[in-house]
Amino acid sequence: MTDFCFSLVMLGLVFLCVLLVSTPCFSLSQYGVTEFESSVRLFSDEASGNSTSSPISVTCQDLDGVGSLNTTCTLNSNLRFDSDVYVYGTGNLNILAHVLVDCPVEGCMITFNVSGTIHLGQSARIVAGSVVFSAINLTMDSNSSIYTTALAGPPPSQTSGTPYGIDGAGGGHGGRGASCVKSNKTTYWGGDVYAWSSLHDPWSYGSEGGVKLSTKNIRGKGGGRVKLILTDTVHVNGTVSADGGDAGEEGGGGSGGSICIRAVKL
Repeated sequence: MTDFCFSLVMLGLVFLCVLLVSTPCFSLSQYGVTEFESSVRLFSDEASGNSTSSPISVTCQDLDGVGSLNTTCTLNSNLRFDSDVYVYGTGNLNILAHVLVDCPVEGCMITFNVSGTIHLGQSARIVAGSVVFSAINLTMDSNSSIYTTALAGPPPSQTSGTPYGIDGAGGGHGGRGASCVKSNKTTYWGGDVYAWSSLHDPWSYGSEGGVKLSTKNIRGKGGGRVKLILTDTVHVNGTVSADGGDAGEEGGGGSGGSICIRAVKL
């Protein structure tokens, strides 16, 4: 199993960690379906503590799809959710070209856990604060995307939250953010440390940037989280993003979140 783990740090810049390890931190070869399902459900309670209820488990028909999640479920129309969604099946999932599946709530989590393959058609999009895919193979056609940019949930309980002051400093991730134009860094701190999880298994949101008291809503949001767990191959002809959001002139940019890909081939 090959690990491709990305921890996206301050201001959306990317810290890339490609790990070739003999003992992956999370592998379907180590966990049965039941254990994996339980672990995935726990993701929404980890790191951010933002989940207010258990994810909704759905069928292919609930998704307005054709077929069955235990054979092949084809999604051919846009879907919008307002809370965490958990999709499980023993078959395949086919999301047709130009279909949008989104939960535009900050920190919302969409999980697709199937025993077969997942296919994202051309220009298909998955948009949420956290996205988890588990399958044998994942194929992303041209211009398709998994998008968690600027959709991070609330900060972990260990942090001090979003700072307010007389200067809008940048977001934090593995370390505390600060303003690059001020010499007194203790006064002009930006976002707090969010990366409590291991670099071998990144699952942290990015933090919001700092803001001025008078403009507290003009700040960059943190990036979300993506975990792709494939027992064979992932073909990425589209994009997977967890960037931090932009800010106004008087606020700091958000920091990027986390992307972790487990696969034999990328």
